[in-house]
Amino acid sequence: MPGTRSTHTRITEWMLATLMVTWGAAVALPGDALGPAGYRVLTELAPEPVWALVSIAIGVMRMAGLVINGRWRRSPLLRAGGAAWGLGWWLGLAWLLWLGSEPGALPALASYPVCALFEAVSVWRGAADSHRSGALGRWMSGQ
Repeated sequence: MPGTRSTHTRITEWMLATLMVTWGAAVALPGDALGPAGYRVLTELAPEPVWALVSIAIGVMRMAGLVINGRWRRSPLLRAGGAAWGLGWWLGLAWLLWLGSEPGALPALASYPVCALFEAVSVWRGAADSHRSGALGRWMSGQ
């Protein structure tokens, strides 16, 4: 994997999946990770363990899709789908932080949209790879 063409084109996808897992792990640690006022909208919607679980689950599923990629004919669809979930995750976090915006949430509020932008690029890459490999056509025809 290190040094291969797929590593270079998918390193952003690995980074974003890892960020999701580590974000969820940080929220899962004992304490009040989402305690600052800027995160109040998140905690009004769901408790910290739910946010942690969802983040870790999406990140791990994306990692699985990246590992499977290339070993199964339809795998670019997994990458595109995982990136779409990631795009929704980061956009959702950014929007919820914006709704409860407080000065303490500013670094996250500035970072999450950047993650969403790169997820959009990852969706595009996965979709383009699906098109090039014919994965979408095989999936639609049930092959």
